[in-house]
Amino acid sequence: MNKLKVLGASASIILAATGVMAKSAPIAKHLAGPAEEIELMQKASPESAAIVSKHAMIAIDMKLNKSGQYQWQKNLLIDGENPKALLFAADKDNWQLEIKGQTAEKNNGYQAIEYFSRETKLGMGDEQFPATQFDIQNLNSGRYEIGISAKQNANGYLMISSDSPYRLKSFISTPGQLVGDVINVNAFAFSDETEFSMVRSDLQLINSSYMRITSPDGMIDETTMFDDGAAFDKTALDGEFNGQFKAEQAGLYQVQVISQGITPEGKPFFRTVEHVIPVIESDMVLNSKAAVGSYSSAHKIDLNFGVDTAAKSTRFRVLAEVWGTQQVGKTTELTSVAWLSTMVDINDGQVNLQLDDRWLMSKNVSAPYALKNVRIEDSDHYISVLNIKTLPLHLPKIAAASKASYAGGLNESMLKGDKPISLQNREKAAGGKLMLVHGYCSSDVWGNVQSQFSNYVKFADFNKNRSHDAFARLIDTYGDNFPSFGIVAHSQGGAAALHLYTYYWSGLDNAGAGRLIQSVGTPYQGTPLAGNLAALGNIFGVGCGYNSNLTVSGGGAWLAGIPTSARSKVNYYTTSFTDKWWRPDWCNFASDLILSDPEDGTTERSRGQVSGAVNRGHKTGQCHTDGMRDMAQTRDSGRNSTMNSNAAR
Repeated sequence: MNKLKVLGASASIILAATGVMAKSAPIAKHLAGPAEEIELMQKASPESAAIVSKHAMIAIDMKLNKSGQYQWQKNLLIDGENPKALLFAADKDNWQLEIKGQTAEKNNGYQAIEYFSRETKLGMGDEQFPATQFDIQNLNSGRYEIGISAKQNANGYLMISSDSPYRLKSFISTPGQLVGDVINVNAFAFSDETEFSMVRSDLQLINSSYMRITSPDGMIDETTMFDDGAAFDKTALDGEFNGQFKAEQAGLYQVQVISQGITPEGKPFFRTVEHVIPVIESDMVLNSKAAVGSYSSAHKIDLNFGVDTAAKSTRFRVLAEVWGTQQVGKTTELTSVAWLSTMVDINDGQVNLQLDDRWLMSKNVSAPYALKNVRIEDSDHYISVLNIKTLPLHLPKIAAASKASYAGGLNESMLKGDKPISLQNREKAAGGKLMLVHGYCSSDVWGNVQSQFSNYVKFADFNKNRSHDAFARLIDTYGDNFPSFGIVAHSQGGAAALHLYTYYWSGLDNAGAGRLIQSVGTPYQGTPLAGNLAALGNIFGVGCGYNSNLTVSGGGAWLAGIPTSARSKVNYYTTSFTDKWWRPDWCNFASDLILSDPEDGTTERSRGQVSGAVNRGHKTGQCHTDGMRDMAQTRDSGRNSTMNSNAAR
């Protein structure tokens, strides 16, 4: 049975330890932006969420031999110098491991290799899985024989890597992740010496590729990937392989891509990529022939259309484009006006959006109108449960009062809707704070340095697993204790803060001058570690559990709905290990086998970026958390002082 645990409890939990007051649900913003931003709000391209691998992760499945011992043996192909190995097993103290390298003899025999081992860990936040690190550096590429024996049967994983420049790149290319959908997975290889940007190359390293699929019920299946130009494979023999399977169940699918081939130097190529693919159920269908708008207040037109669904979760992210008819010379044409978005609770089968009529006046458009490219997504994974290409939109005539008061330009009300009365009444109150926010499955990362901040409060939801949405709603609940606040966040806390500011009205919207959201080490675009940790969770137990928003594909899906107006409020920092010419460099030996440099042991610098936000710089000699090779990034007193003095409150 698959032991993976999904996102934690609902955000309605009250953080009693931090003095949080009970409150009603947060009020969602009615977001909008100019037509020029529509492309930014589209779903991310599948390849932008690709995972790049320089390792192979091999499942250990022991068999009982004639002498009553359990054994596992594998011949491994390593194409680079300085091979590295990690062993993950819940009972590895009782395991005996032997590594042999192929000799130059004609009989292709193997000889034993001496190595040193030491204990290490792999994880995110405080969820760390134990591993044994084998120091077998200074060996050549070639074939190795790994043998493991034990008195008792137990599962585990062996991870190998080397200094080879050749990588495997894999991404989920399917448009949907609903029960009954066919899930497509693509994979190809490249060299990071010539393809630093990780784009497709002409290298055709892969001879064979297949997927090892673990279904939500724990059943394991294998399916071949093809490069024959048939079915979902676009072009035959282009080096890109495609495989697919039908998602029959709701839950988490663990999909490992396993590829083998030959490098241009004639050495064996062997890599794996670990995906975790959430699949959800949805019966949502459109039951309106058109969306209908009516004025609810000055400038504000409420748009409604109906859907049918029996979904247990009622909160969804909705995005849509507004199009209107514009006079061009003697002809008329439909033109894009603005995009709209909000978080909605679907009640009585109605989806509600809000349109500010000043967007219509700014484009000088009239009827007929339409909503285009409407997508409704669940709020845990941002999987589309309903896509509507075009829906007619019936709007009232623009009110005379609106025409009289329209002076052109943009304002906050057009971008976010009208601020609730409850927040307007708080604006004049004293007592704004700087809120220190931790990350996923985290202990008190700010505790040892909190004295470096002034007029602060500390959010405390330690060692928990929350979606960005649930995390954001908890921050909002705690923030209701104060008239206003700014945020300094670590890791996932930065993404949760951005999510809160984007989708919900909170004390962030009352903060004074200064940097509203500051973060360090936040994987805004996800981290490749999530797939590997999901596999290890089946060996060691669930721990904090899987978090879709922290995966590469999940992070990209979430970020695709964050507008420029919200991104501009983020000031972010990234860090990585110190380079030393005389030693191998990493923050964490285990994660270094998975992540692409530069990285901080959890977050790759490339995936810590947010276009449209303010990049405050990258610093070496700092790692994600305590216990890694270099200082924890939260302990930088100079940066903490800068964030404190520049923070909005």
